[in-house]
Amino acid sequence: MDTDMTLSQEGQVKERSKKKNKKNNKIWIKLLIFLVSVGVWSGAVYYGYTYAKNYIDGSIKNVQQQNALNIQNLSEEIELLSQEIKNLKNRIENTGDTISDSTVVQEKIDKKLLDLDGQLKTLEKSLKILREAPNGQN
Repeated sequence: MDTDMTLSQEGQVKERSKKKNKKNNKIWIKLLIFLVSVGVWSGAVYYGYTYAKNYIDGSIKNVQQQNALNIQNLSEEIELLSQEIKNLKNRIENTGDTISDSTVVQEKIDKKLLDLDGQLKTLEKSLKILREAPNGQN
């Protein structure tokens, strides 16, 4: 009888240890699944962040390059308009007596000068706005 009891106690001990091992295995499996999930999500978040940052940085560089080209074009146009205004003023000074007799020609020249001055002011405002535009650098 003692042997039966000891055998049954040994069986119970083995059964308990098997249950404990199964429980420990389940815990380790759940922990492993959790860690893998965290790793996958971390990788996805990191990749998304780097992709977005690179995209935004590239967009900012493109805008800066476009602004530089626009500033250069506006500067060239301002220079051309300034030169044209100077030429017109010189022509007026050189032919002042002849032109003063013809009011129609004088009015056309004055209109052209006002138009060119307006264009020059508009271009200068555009250039000022582009120069004041914030540089979106990180």
